[in-house]
Amino acid sequence: MRALFPPFRHITLQRKLLTLVIPLLIVTVGVTGLYSYYIASGEVVDKLRQSQLNMAIKTKDQLDYFAKSTLSFSNYLFLNPTVQGMVMNGDTPQRRDQVFKNLLPLMVTGESIQSLILYPTSKEHESGQPFVITQTGIASAISLDGFTKTRYYERLAKTENGQIWDMFYPSDYILPGDYHHKIVLIKPYKSFYNYARNGLLIIGMDADKLSKTLYHDNGDATQFIMNDQGIVLAATDMQWIGKPVTLLPVFDQTNVDNIHPDHGLELLKQKKQYIVSDSVSDITGWHSVVIQDRSKLVLELKHIGSVTFSIMAVVTLITILVSWVIARIITNPMKKLMFSMKALQTGDFTQRVHFNGNDEIGRLGHLYNTMVGRIKTLIDDVYASRLKQKEAELKALQSQINPHFLYNTLNMINWSAMQKGDKEISEMVISLSQVFRLSLNSGNDFVELEHEMELVRNYLFLQKKRFTTRFNFEIDMEPSIQHFRMPKLLLQPLVENAIIHAIEPSGGNGHIHVKAYTENSRIILEVADNGLGMPDEQVQRLNQAPAQEPMKNLQMNAPHSGMALSNIKERLALFYEQAEFEIVSREGLGTRVQLRIKQGGNGNGA
Repeated sequence: MRALFPPFRHITLQRKLLTLVIPLLIVTVGVTGLYSYYIASGEVVDKLRQSQLNMAIKTKDQLDYFAKSTLSFSNYLFLNPTVQGMVMNGDTPQRRDQVFKNLLPLMVTGESIQSLILYPTSKEHESGQPFVITQTGIASAISLDGFTKTRYYERLAKTENGQIWDMFYPSDYILPGDYHHKIVLIKPYKSFYNYARNGLLIIGMDADKLSKTLYHDNGDATQFIMNDQGIVLAATDMQWIGKPVTLLPVFDQTNVDNIHPDHGLELLKQKKQYIVSDSVSDITGWHSVVIQDRSKLVLELKHIGSVTFSIMAVVTLITILVSWVIARIITNPMKKLMFSMKALQTGDFTQRVHFNGNDEIGRLGHLYNTMVGRIKTLIDDVYASRLKQKEAELKALQSQINPHFLYNTLNMINWSAMQKGDKEISEMVISLSQVFRLSLNSGNDFVELEHEMELVRNYLFLQKKRFTTRFNFEIDMEPSIQHFRMPKLLLQPLVENAIIHAIEPSGGNGHIHVKAYTENSRIILEVADNGLGMPDEQVQRLNQAPAQEPMKNLQMNAPHSGMALSNIKERLALFYEQAEFEIVSREGLGTRVQLRIKQGGNGNGA
């Protein structure tokens, strides 16, 4: 990756930010704008499609209303006694005149019915001509024999429900002189009395009039009614009536020769150029279709696109300006910090940077100032420690005379006691010599546990000589931990406190028990006595006090208490990561102090 962009690695941080952030923001804004445009376009198209579907449903409902009116009119004819009389008793001029006067007002005032043809099929009453009436009066129609030879009669014979919905063409000459397409309901006429088939009923409505009624306010949409054979029955453009749907202008006329009209609607829905919605009538099975050209819709959506791209351009300019300002805000403090660090490299530890605010850059400046101050302090401390080390080396050379003088003096006292036969004084001198030797430990800070226990044993021996029969002591140590290395003088101060606070105030029968053992992967160092004990408040204060706190109130304030408990806590915390210090005491029962050190822990050389 480094080899791919070598120049990029050497430009300034400000230019890197501008190079990376500005294209990213432009792409983000662009994608967001385009996505918003397509979302808005999709919403508009969906709303238009829903609006079209509502138009199709509304037209289908109106068509169903006309169909229901036609069916109601046919049922009325079944129940009308005048029509029943003409069909059952014979077609005479008088009966025709009665039927005409009875039905003409209904047809004139009706919205959907424009023609009625009734063919009597009873041979004994057949007059030879069908009964035909239109809104203008009596008319003529093709004979029953001629009608039985048409495709309509053949289709009626094959139907299962006994009626069909279809359309008469002017070229069929079923109604001579009528040059309008007729949408018709064809069904047998049955007698009300015996339900026998006595005639054939054809009720029609003009397709032109139906088109004007359905599509008087269609807007820019193209609408039409299509039957299950793919024939247009009504349309916004009445020139389409009677044509297959594949011959409409929305189809490519060069590719319709092999397309059957009943598949035309499915193919039309597959054209991405148009938005097509349709609704199917439950009564007739005809489709109410609404079509709109998608390209016209896209022209309306161009306004949305123009607004979107304008917003993208404005946001891009603002983004470039804001990115430049942000880069300046970030890089200027970095430059200031860099110049200060260069001065620091030359040894100028007075360098400080001052950033306003408490953000990440402000905190960085604060940390930098703190770091420079600490480096200066550390350098001063190192210099001072080297001076102290030199002084300590001189003092060490001077102090080497003191232990030799002390040991030689004690040996001389021991020899004198042995010469005089005073064994007790000799033992005390030897113990005191051991205490000094083990305490000094040749200047080493760490001793093995067995040496610490030996120091405690000699110290208690000397104290025993001092207090004679006022106390006794017991020392136990597991052999497996006798070589455990530990800071020297951890146990001796605790034993000294036990002497001062437990043995001296008591009148006798004192007991001190020093133990070293393991428990749950920890080494337990314990000093217990049967002295007067301490109040609970003092015990809690001693246990909870931090190791670094001065021991003004935490030391067991006795004149010869030895090393303070705080010193023990400090050394435990210094040399062991998980060491524990605990005091358990009951007034009148005694005190027990435990040091718990994890085996294998960091002992700084232990």
